[in-house]
Amino acid sequence: MKLTYDEILEKVKTVCDDSVDAFAHDDFGESYSDDSKGNFDHSYIFVEGVGACKEVYKRGGSGMGDEWYSVKYFPEHDVYIRVEGFYSSYDGVNFDEGWDCCSQVRPKEKTITVYE
Repeated sequence: MKLTYDEILEKVKTVCDDSVDAFAHDDFGESYSDDSKGNFDHSYIFVEGVGACKEVYKRGGSGMGDEWYSVKYFPEHDVYIRVEGFYSSYDGVNFDEGWDCCSQVRPKEKTITVYE
C-alpha cells in the first residue's frame, strides 16, 4: 500500500526521534546497498513501516553560501521530500523551522542557457 507524503513524514519523525537533523543527514534507520558488491554509492536507508529511502540530491555546504537542501526519495511510494536548511561556517546546517522545513517535491527537467 502506497503512503502519502504526510503519512511518510509522520513515520519518519518517529524513527528519527523527532529530529529533523537526523532525517536531513541520513542519520537514522539501517543502511543497505542495492549493489551485490556492497557499493554504498547506491545505498538506501530502510525506514521501519515505510521501506527504502534514498538521498537523490544534495546542495550546499562549505563554499556554497548559506543555501543547503537534500532531496529524499521513497521509491515504494513514489514520494520525494525536500529538507531545507541554512548553512553557516560557524555551526554547520540549521533547521530553524523544525519539521516545517520539509516539503513534497517532484523532479522536473529545465532547460537553461549558459554563455561560455
